[in-house]
Amino acid sequence: MMRSTFCIVMLAALALTFGCGGSGTETPVVVEETVVEAAPAEEAVVEARHDVLYVCSCGPECDCGAVALEAGKCGCGSDLVQVHMLKVDGNVASVCTCGKDCTCELDAQDPTKCGCGSPVRQVSFEGKGLYYCNCGGSCSCNFVATEPGTCACGMDLVTS
Repeated sequence: MMRSTFCIVMLAALALTFGCGGSGTETPVVVEETVVEAAPAEEAVVEARHDVLYVCSCGPECDCGAVALEAGKCGCGSDLVQVHMLKVDGNVASVCTCGKDCTCELDAQDPTKCGCGSPVRQVSFEGKGLYYCNCGGSCSCNFVATEPGTCACGMDLVTS
């Protein structure tokens, strides 16, 4: 028993003197930590729509013709409803009445309907103080603004 205790003490002393699994002359390896910064996450770019209008919802019997770029009330007291432009002929815009998130186009078979089946409505820009693209003939740029500027097609916005 004394002999096994002596062996255990000697092994422990050797392990402490020389370290575990290596010689006492090796120098420890210094590991440098490198911090890599992640590239900033790309922010989602929300492009403003320039084809959205708000028009009077009072019905065909009313001739107020209110057109705006923001929601509100018409002079006749009706709410302005959101529509989007499909094309502009002169100073008259053809608009789809199907709602806020609609992105459809004119029905190729029936120009009185939108691609979603909703009726197309005509609204006049005359005297409204809005600037719009009318790049010739039937314009489908569908760009309207409250201030002068240039359309994405390069044409100057016009007003009437």
